[in-house]
Amino acid sequence: MARRGERPPIGLAWAITWPLSAVLAAVTFLAAEELRHPQGGANPTPAAVSSGDWYERLPPRIAAIDTALRKGPLRLAAPIEEQRGSGPLRFKHRLYEVQLTEAERGKAEAAIEAVRGIDPGLVISTAQRADATEVRFGLDGLLVATARFLWREHPEERPRVALVIGPLGDDLRVVRHAIEALDAPVVLGVDPQKPFALQVTELGKLFEREAVVQYVVAPPPPPPPTMADPLTPAPPRPRPPPPPPALDAALAVVPGAVGVAWTGPGGAPPRPSRALLEGVDQRQLVFLGERGDKRTAGMPAPLLLTPADQPDALAEQLATLAVTARKQGRAVAIGPPSDALLAALQAALPQWRSAQLDIVPISVLAAMPTPTAIPAPTRTAKLSPR
Repeated sequence: MARRGERPPIGLAWAITWPLSAVLAAVTFLAAEELRHPQGGANPTPAAVSSGDWYERLPPRIAAIDTALRKGPLRLAAPIEEQRGSGPLRFKHRLYEVQLTEAERGKAEAAIEAVRGIDPGLVISTAQRADATEVRFGLDGLLVATARFLWREHPEERPRVALVIGPLGDDLRVVRHAIEALDAPVVLGVDPQKPFALQVTELGKLFEREAVVQYVVAPPPPPPPTMADPLTPAPPRPRPPPPPPALDAALAVVPGAVGVAWTGPGGAPPRPSRALLEGVDQRQLVFLGERGDKRTAGMPAPLLLTPADQPDALAEQLATLAVTARKQGRAVAIGPPSDALLAALQAALPQWRSAQLDIVPISVLAAMPTPTAIPAPTRTAKLSPR
């Protein structure tokens, strides 16, 4: 036994356990450092989700990924959206699906590259199957979008429809209600003569909705009737409606508009002016309506959804619109933001998706080549986000 004040002898057990303790301490230290500073793994550093700023920044970060996918080389159609999360951590997962040939793999890779690097917390992973490639986009550990590329020898051409809701500009609440009621990239038809035209356009940008300048032009008044008695004074001639604003003035209150919709309040509007058509062509805007000149419009004639307060008539017109899109490959409709029309669209949109009919913005429809008739599908595709 060692005496008081003397160091005890080093035993065999201590000599064995000391190196193990040192190794354990080193492993613990390195593990802690790895948790604090991960090295180039597949997953980014988790964000501090308790921060209110993180919650506020999440929706625009997801929207940036969605915009990059939709406006990339493939011009993807409207995705299937699914609500995920709960409470403040509630977001929409978007599933994009497109059919491509093997020769078009380069387009798919370019579409993914357009998204890469858009956010420091973005992680892209790929799952390969025999006939499909699924690309998943994650933000801070959340799966926010999926692009599914189906490789086909002969891809099916899916019909597409563009929906313009307008004229808008009197009430921002109506615009917000229309956007939130319809789970689709509807286009906002903004009347440049309305008091809140600019605010409607800016609100649409927040929700990533395209806008068109919607002219609502009344036809000229009819001439007064011929009086049988020449001594009887003729009734006063009704005053003609004021001319629509020039295109430059309209675009000043509808900045970023992708096109012009030429409509009438209850029937066919008068012929648009040559100056308006020249301005549309110079700016390469989409024109919706009857041009009245020798140049083809390049877009199908829009179907006007009226009357706005008769649900049965609107449902029948929407069915006609789907048939037109199936036969011609694409179709356009313009309708007011009435409760009856919004309800009819809410009932029709799920049916259209199950029938493989895509709802797309006007710019996507205009970028399509002139399509041929599309045969009716032989089966119904049922997709659900993973």
